[in-house]
Formats: sequence, C-alpha cells, structure tokens
Amino acid sequence: MPHKEIPEDIKTNLKTLVDHFCAEDQEVRERQIRIWRKLKLYWNGFTRIWYSEVAHDWRVWDYSGDSKSSDDDYYDKPINVFKAYLESIIAALSITIPAIDCAPDDADNPLDVSTAKSGNKIAALIGKHNNASFLWLHALYVYCTEGMVACYSYPKEDKAYGTYETNRYEEDTKEVHVCPVCNEQLADELFTQAEADEFMPDEDDVLLHDLVLNKHIIICPQCAATLDPNLQKSKLIVQRLVGVTNNPKSRQCLEVYGGLYVKVPNYAKKQEDCPYLIFSYETHYANALEMYPELRDKIEKGASKTLSSSGLSEPYERWGRLSPQYYGEYPVNNVTIRNCWFRPAAYNILGNEEDVKELKAKFPDGCKVVFIDDCFAAAENEALDDCWTLTHNPLSDYIHHDPLGILLVSVQDIVNDLISLIVQTIEQGIPQTFIDPAILDFDAYRQMEATPGGVYPTKPVSATKNISEGFFSFKAAALGEEVLPALNQFQQLGQLASGALPSLFGGIAEAGSKTASEYAMSRAQALQRLQTPWKMLSLWWKDIFSKAITSYIKEMADDERLVEKDKQGNYVNVFIRKSEVAGKIGNIELESSEQLPASWAQLKDVIMKMVELNNPQVLQILFSPENIHLFAEATGLNDLKLPGEEDKIKQNEEIQQLLASQPIVQPPDPMQVQMATELGMQPPGETEIPSVEVDAELDNHQVEADICRKFLISDAGRLAKIQNRPGYYNVLLHFKAHMAIIQQQMMAQQQASVAAGEKNPKKSAQTGEENGAPNRLPIK
Repeated sequence: MPHKEIPEDIKTNLKTLVDHFCAEDQEVRERQIRIWRKLKLYWNGFTRIWYSEVAHDWRVWDYSGDSKSSDDDYYDKPINVFKAYLESIIAALSITIPAIDCAPDDADNPLDVSTAKSGNKIAALIGKHNNASFLWLHALYVYCTEGMVACYSYPKEDKAYGTYETNRYEEDTKEVHVCPVCNEQLADELFTQAEADEFMPDEDDVLLHDLVLNKHIIICPQCAATLDPNLQKSKLIVQRLVGVTNNPKSRQCLEVYGGLYVKVPNYAKKQEDCPYLIFSYETHYANALEMYPELRDKIEKGASKTLSSSGLSEPYERWGRLSPQYYGEYPVNNVTIRNCWFRPAAYNILGNEEDVKELKAKFPDGCKVVFIDDCFAAAENEALDDCWTLTHNPLSDYIHHDPLGILLVSVQDIVNDLISLIVQTIEQGIPQTFIDPAILDFDAYRQMEATPGGVYPTKPVSATKNISEGFFSFKAAALGEEVLPALNQFQQLGQLASGALPSLFGGIAEAGSKTASEYAMSRAQALQRLQTPWKMLSLWWKDIFSKAITSYIKEMADDERLVEKDKQGNYVNVFIRKSEVAGKIGNIELESSEQLPASWAQLKDVIMKMVELNNPQVLQILFSPENIHLFAEATGLNDLKLPGEEDKIKQNEEIQQLLASQPIVQPPDPMQVQMATELGMQPPGETEIPSVEVDAELDNHQVEADICRKFLISDAGRLAKIQNRPGYYNVLLHFKAHMAIIQQQMMAQQQASVAAGEKNPKKSAQTGEENGAPNRLPIK
C-alpha cells in the first residue's frame, strides 16, 4: 500500500512502534553484534584484531610492514584454522539437502491426492528457482557465524519469469425484459406486434402465435410461464470482452539471513513469542529510489550522513553488517532499508486505546512497515509468520543461541600465538658471536675463501690464554619440548569442541590402528556429532517449504512447466496444472530419514560390497538399465562403456519419437480378405503398427522392452496415457513388437533344443541340457 494512502496519524503511530522495538535490548544487541562481527572477521582471515572502546569497532593489526609496525607484526603469520574447521562441518552437512514430500489432507479425496503430488513438483520448482543448494550452504554459514538462521519467503512478480494472458472486460448496462420465474432474458418482440407480424411463420410458431393472436397471452419460451403484457424492463449488467492483457508471472523467492540483518527479541523462546521482527539492510540510494520513486525528494544522498544518523543505534547496526573488505572505511551513498513486521499484539504499546483499535482495524493480520533511514516508505497488512521462518535450536531455551564458530575463537588465538612463537624461536635460533679483534684480522678474513678443512693464521693472545677465550657466543633461543605437543593438543581440543574431527575432512587420526575400518568408524562417530544441527535445519527447511508451496498455489495464475532429467538421462517436461491444485495439502514431511546423507565415498563402498556378494538377484538389480549408471558413477569411470548403455540411449530416443507421433494404420491384405470371404469367415480388419519399427536383427530386444515397460508404468508414462493417448499407445505397440520377437526367439531356441535332443538322445538323456529335462539314466 503506497504511503500516500496512509493517514498521518497512522504513520505517527507506526513510527512509534518502530522506535520502541528498535530500542529494545539495545545493549544486549550491541554485544551480540560485536561477537558476530568478530566471527565474520575471523572467517575472512582477520584473526589479529582488537576492540577499540573509542572507535567502537574491531581494529585489524597493520600487516604493511612500514615503520609504524611493531616487531611482532613481522612474525605474525596466522593460519586460519577457524574457517578450515567450520568449512569441514559445512561440507559434511551439505552433501545433499532434505527432500520435501507432501501428503494429502484426505487420502480418499482425489483432489487432495493430486494437489499433494503437485506440491512435490512445486517444491522442486521452488528449489530450482532459488538455487536451493547455495541457499542451504549459506544457511550453514550463518549457523556457524551468527547462530539463529532466518528465512524470508515472499512472492515476486516479474516479466522475466514469463507472462500469462487474461481477458479484459468492460461492463455495459442495458434494459431488457426478464422472466420473473426463471430469470431468463426475453426478446422485445414478445411484447410488440413484431412477433405477430413475423414473416413466413413455420410450424414452430403455431402455438406461440395462437396464444398471442387469439388469446392475447404472452408466455416465457424457456419456462412457459404466463407473462404480464405490461412487464417492465429491468437493468442488466453485461460484461463485454475488450482485449487481452499480458500479466507477469510470479515466483516464490527465498532469502536466508542471520542476526546481523534480522532482529528479534532475546527473551523469545519460539517464533510465536516474537511480537516483532525487524529486517534491515544497506543498499545504494539509487536502488531505494527505484523501489520508492515517490521519495526522490526525501532520501538524503552523499557522505554528509554516512554514519551520523542519530537514534535507533543506526551507526552500530550498519557497522555490524559492513563488509570486512572495508578496512575502517564506509560506503558514502548507502541508505538503510528497514522492513518491520508487527503482530497485532504489538499495537498495545500505544497509550491511546483508540489508536490500538485503529491499527487493528487497518492491519488485522499484522503490519509490515518500511522505513528508508527515518523516512516512511510504505505499510501494508501482512502476517509475520507467513513470511518468516526462524530456526529453533533444541539445545537452547531461546531463539538466539551461540554460533558454532564461537567455540573456535580461543583455539584460533592460541594457534596464532604459538605459531608466532615458533617462527620467532626458529629465526632467533642462530646465536651471535663476539670476537677479540686482537686474535683475528677481520679485513684479511673477509678476503679469504672458506674451504672445508682450511687452515687460517691467528694472532696469539698470551702464553697463558687459549684462542677460544677470545670468542664468545650468546646462548640461542631454543624451542621448548612442550610447545609442539601443546599445539597439537589445542588443535585436538578445538576439533572436540566444534565437532570437526579429522575423520570428517580426511585428516590423519591421532590414535587407533589407522586401518580403513578404523577410519570408517571414526567418520561415523564424527557424523553422529552433527546430528543435532542436521535435524534442526531439516525441520526448519520443511517449515519454509510448507509456507512457500502454499503461497505458490495461492499466487498460481496459469499452468507451469518444469524440465527435469529422468534416470535414463532424458529431459522431460513435468507440468504443474492449475486444475490439479484445487485440493488441500495435509502436511509436508521430509522424504528421507533424519539421518545425515551418505557421501559418494560411502555409496561407492556399499555398491562395491554388493558386487562382491555375487548374488544373482542383487546383481540383477544393480545392473538393471535404470541402475547401471550408479555403478559407473561409484567407480568414477564415467567413460566406461557398460553393457546395454547404448541400447538404453537408443530406446529412450525412440520413445521420444513415438510420443511425438501416432501409430501407423495398415489396411488388411486383399488376398486374406478374399480368402476369408470365400470361406465364409470374418475378414481381417485394419492393423496398427508403431511409427518406429523394431529391427529384429540389430535391437537388444530384452533391454529395449524393459526400457519401454519402465516408461509405460512411470509417472511420465501415466501422464502421457491421459494427455497424449496416441503417443502412449504408440510406445505400447513398440513394446509389444519387442516382446513378440523375444517370444519367437524363445520358441526357436526350444525347437532347436528339441531337435538336438532327437539327433543325440544318449547325450540328452545323460545331461538333460539340450531339452531342459533333468539328468536321469536311459530307460532300457
């Protein structure tokens, strides 16, 4: 709703709400921002930092090596173990993302079932539009550096997403006679002489003209009710098509943020306890003017207000969200856009009861108000829970909790100090030597070439002193024996504290037998440590998509199409029909279990163990046409030509050709028709054959028939049976042609086996192999 439509008194009350909740927990939030900012700097490699109470900012030690730098800076060579450990955890939790599965509200209701199936397609489409893999990675990054994770989901219309057509109508009012019984519109001729003077009336007009001319009665042609000749006309509104409008399609947008951008109360234990949510971010003022062009004369520009805004702790908030690449500088043309959501309960902070009632009447579901710096931009009725989804950590009593990275700060500081100490000790390990110039001529010594075993003349000191007494060396610094073990111990403590154990990222195990099975057990134990964040984020992911799918169905204006790749490697169109989302989705669950996903290395081990079993049933499943690609991927030999691979590709291409055409109708053979007629039999009719013929000699009929059967019973095949019945029947005929040849080949093999048994009955009786009979002695 544009701000010009909001009365000034409501604007004032909304500004009061924003100021009140922005100032809430200000000291606590500033402390949180300092911690989050520190973790962001550590992640970016700025681990030598200190907090300035004067500048209220984290300061980075100068690495430039100029004259102002201290000697300690020269030996400051930090290694970012903070980021390394957290990246290992993020990699382990991002092997895959949780899959969404929609369930119908009523399993016996076809509309609910079709809507649930469409919900699964919508979830895949939303994930594709929002690059769900990157979104999941960013959520893990926020969890490690800020703790609480928040997702903002909202619909956005844009012509870049496509357009759909809607008819544009205009209403026209006209006066007509309307039957008072059936409300049918009546022609004016019934109430005038025009009906009686009809030119060349036919048999259909006999009854009506008899009533009009002879009995002076008017009846309704629809319901045969008697009408009053003096019936007055009624005004009727008629819609008239005047054109077609191209409207932009909408998409569901998902954005993930942490505490630096999203402020919620620290006392809230769950999302329902939050009376407000404030989402703030910085952008160039040109972007703000693009969104709100009516504020062109109200938004301040330039460096004059860079961080001088007063109130609402605006400078501190901006500093916390500033990119670490700004080394103490600040962008000069940025403005802060604050989007604030308030529940109706938040209106109660206003002192005047009439103001509370006015806001509840204007925004009954909650209010979203937008401010650009301190300038009012917009306000509308919007519910907080419909747009935002916050994580709930089961290991915390409140929404806000410590980020995972805070456990590694001390480890990073200790590692920095120990590495600096080791580097200094090694460099200072060469001692300094002092020599009596009376013993050694330095000028002559510099002119000589040092050779192994060389003899150099010296001057005698005295008869009672040795030459060695003229030399003195300071004792060099030596690295203590406890330094390196302490460094390893601190790293192990950091791994234990964060859960980034060496087996998680392929590091060397410190203890154990170091066998393959030992590493596998260690990795399983390391992954168990990550079960809690995986479960928490998986449930959060499910809640996000439950809102996004519902919003998508509400905003859906036309059919959508999603292009996917099936297991055979073919690209297929998956349609989301608007007519199929008229039902109700009961609940949305996770498709897989809550266990951590298996990596490709683990899948490879499982597949190879299945092959080693040498079980015919297991091998048949593993090397079936739809699973054979898993073997190639598990072994890493993607260029390996597997048996049946080319046959599978060929048949998939033929299926696409069959779907795009119709069966060919062949007329009956005239000779067979004539013969059947002469014999008094029913002559044969027309036959249908597939548009793509089967090659009896070249095709691998067993594999290709199996591919056809898998398609016919798949989701795509069942959809084609409804929407493309000729194409579906074309594939079915192709499948039957392959099966007919398979049966012919089997019969030919049986006949050959029987013939071979007749030629050599003695061998057949002994082996029973040619005709399939069991082994038995010949009967005498």
